[in-house]
Amino acid sequence: MTTATNQKATLSNHLNLDEKQMKKLNGQLNDLLADYHVFYQNVRGFHWNVKGDDFFTLHVKFEELYTRLYQSIDELAERILMIGYKPSHAYSDYLKATIHKEITDVFSGDECVTHVITGLGVLITSHRKVAMQSEEAGDIATTDMLTKFVGDLEKRMWMFTMYKK
Repeated sequence: MTTATNQKATLSNHLNLDEKQMKKLNGQLNDLLADYHVFYQNVRGFHWNVKGDDFFTLHVKFEELYTRLYQSIDELAERILMIGYKPSHAYSDYLKATIHKEITDVFSGDECVTHVITGLGVLITSHRKVAMQSEEAGDIATTDMLTKFVGDLEKRMWMFTMYKK
């Protein structure tokens, strides 16, 4: 086998990145997609069900957060397609793959915000793990996307944390 043939065997996808590394990255991106979906649905539930003195403030803030999460979900799914794979799209798959727990029957603003802060922390941790894999794979576009997502999530986490103080 020539060097060109060997290279083709290891760098066989359309982005000219190592297929084994990219397959592993795809799995992690789909896990992150699952994390996003479950967290997104939790935040929607907080938006719909929050009660109390801070209803007007939190109702709007939760809507802002779930709107941004929705945009990130779409970008993430499109990135999975761009790297040559298929994004998961079944909630049953999301529930198996996510590290988030479904949160139901929460009405207190303080409790909702506590769950949001925890959920954002979990999502940030997931991003960092996937970003390390994308960097290892040499996929700088995915790394860049994930880095931007983390910056936004960290800012939102800080804002919700300030609400609690």
